Amino acid sequence: MFQEADWPTLDWLLLSLTMTLCVMLSIAAATVCFISLLHISLPVGIADRHKLHFFEFLLRMGNEVLGWVVELLFGPVIRNKFTRIIISIPFLLRRRPPSWVTVTNETLNGVATRIYRPKQRSSNAAIVFIHGGGWATMNPEYYDALVVKLIHHLGVLVISIDYQLSPESPFPGPVEECDKVITGLMLKDYTKFDIDPGRICVMGDSAGGNLGAVICQRCLRRKGPMPKCQVLLYPVIHGFDLKSPSYQMYYKLYNYAALLSPHSMARWILLYLGIPATQTNVRKLKANKHIRPEERKNYRSLFGHELLPSAFVKSELYDKPADNKWDEELAAKFRENGYNPDFAPIMGTELEGLSPAMVVTCGFDVLRDEGALYVRHLREYSVPVLWNHYPSAYHGVLNMPRSDQRDEIVKDIVNYLVKAL
Repeated sequence: MFQEADWPTLDWLLLSLTMTLCVMLSIAAATVCFISLLHISLPVGIADRHKLHFFEFLLRMGNEVLGWVVELLFGPVIRNKFTRIIISIPFLLRRRPPSWVTVTNETLNGVATRIYRPKQRSSNAAIVFIHGGGWATMNPEYYDALVVKLIHHLGVLVISIDYQLSPESPFPGPVEECDKVITGLMLKDYTKFDIDPGRICVMGDSAGGNLGAVICQRCLRRKGPMPKCQVLLYPVIHGFDLKSPSYQMYYKLYNYAALLSPHSMARWILLYLGIPATQTNVRKLKANKHIRPEERKNYRSLFGHELLPSAFVKSELYDKPADNKWDEELAAKFRENGYNPDFAPIMGTELEGLSPAMVVTCGFDVLRDEGALYVRHLREYSVPVLWNHYPSAYHGVLNMPRSDQRDEIVKDIVNYLVKAL
């Protein structure tokens, strides 16, 4: 029993507990209000919407908000290194590859690679995988889950290229490294891995899809051995038009969301091409001020908006871009490599005989339109193309764990490769 003398102590205890509870509830309420203010509602109909809200918020707070501060203080190169750190965080807890796959890091022709050897191979075909990340971030380890899924269904050896990243290794560095691995594999290294050199698929996502498309065109120009097929997953195809309908859709449906944004794409293009990725240059690239009017007119047959499927040019989400004044200095710098087919595969000509392709595009992706235009370009040269467009998918969906949309795309890739290889 408490004595009367203890009552003041009890009163203070109850008061302290009450005040503590009030403070905690106030902090919780303030946190909820803060998060609500920062919340960006993703479009209805986008795949993995609830999970994506969570990951998008964390990525935006880390890479976009803190990244902006880092760039303000230290510049775009340090900001890119900061982005690499932020992107790596979700993969720190990734699962190890299963016991039925042996994974080793090896050097092929002077290039770092990650080799996945299934203990029971179903065939002597092989996949060479080239990872994405704007040519400036990511590495093969981040794709372990995707690669293991492919091996589980196909039973083939996979070589993933760990090319050096920009801006430390700008264009054409990654192209040359990927070319060394793929060409070397088709000419001589296939014997090391018991691979049929006539059954090699080149696969890549985003910037990796760009590199894969480029290497296949290089092989054709050399008139040497060719990959059996190419799988291009939401690839970067050029850097000419950051006002296409799919770029405009970003601004109108999910502006500022930490999915692949026009701002990030512009910064990575500049870093890759060795052009200073200042905020000023990023803004100019986003406004298409890096393209002279005569060049836009000359290449309209390659990337004109009227060439896109009518469903991609919805009136409520699309405004015909005005002819902005170009920036001569930036246009001159971009012209040094921006029209090279080794950077922009849509500039490739005489493509008859190119490796058959599967091209994957996503409905919620700024790169959607250039993927569709590349399909059109390849078909003009009678290149066999399977185009799979996923209206609900988003850029990077193949890295999303436990995603039904990812599983659907993987299943379609597997079905294509079973026939193509």
